[in-house]
Formats: sequence, structure tokens, C-alpha cells
Amino acid sequence: MPPPVPLASGLGNGLGNGNRNGFSSAYHGHMIVFCCNDLIFATKIRSAAEAIGIPCRPARDAMMLAARLDQVDDGKLNESVTGVVVDLDLGDLAIDLVSQVKAHDAALPVTVFGSHVETERLGRARDAGADFVMARSTFTEALPDVLRRLAGPDP
Repeated sequence: MPPPVPLASGLGNGLGNGNRNGFSSAYHGHMIVFCCNDLIFATKIRSAAEAIGIPCRPARDAMMLAARLDQVDDGKLNESVTGVVVDLDLGDLAIDLVSQVKAHDAALPVTVFGSHVETERLGRARDAGADFVMARSTFTEALPDVLRRLAGPDP
């Protein structure tokens, strides 16, 4: 008698063929990078992406962002980056990260979110090349749609 088929047989290994939990992704070949030091917001972004099947990975600094953009193999999910999310609470680093993305690939969409009262910083992000600049509350409300837009065309 053959051994039973494990319940997890349809799961990927998490090394480029699914999301970080190993589940197969509808957006295979797509990945969003998020730059956010706020643990609650980072969890919100990752959870929303996983819920709709979009792989995403964090980048906490310029070196991590460069590694994600260049698809440096770190043994984890490493698909082509199709969009980047940047939290303006990172201060001047946020503006530098937007510039870094645009220097790497001017066509790569960048969404920036921050406090609605940080009008000067929101404007600087736009000037640095951010494609979508929005208040934190708007970003939160539209998060699944923002992520879908950054992931690219529906698979």
C-alpha cells in the first residue's frame, strides 16, 4: 500500500515559488518590497499582501533595498520587484530610498505614505520620483488595491 499523501503536498518551499510561508502565489514572478520600521504597519502590509497572494519582503535600509532590487540570493523568496512601498516615518532615509529605487529603474512604481500634516516631506517624496504619495489613512484604507497595483497585471 502506498504511503498517504501529505496534506502539505501542494505547498511550495518558499524559495521563489510562493510567498514567505511557502504557499503558492498567484503572482509568481512578482514581489513588492516595503520599507517601514513600524512593526505594526509592516505587519499590516505583509498580512494584506499575503491575504491576496502577493509576495512581499521588507527592506530596512539602503543595502537591503539594493539586495532586493538586484535579486541577491539570501535563501528566501526573491522574485522580480514590481513595486516598492516607503513609509515617510523613516525620515530623510525615506526620500533617499525613493531616489535609490528610481536610480535603479525609473519605471518601477513607488508608493509613499505618511502623515497628512507632513506636507513638506510628502512633497519631497514626490519630487524624488514617488509615483503615488498618500496620507497614512488613505494608504491604510486602500492597502489591498495599492498592493495589487504595485504587483502588476493580474496573473
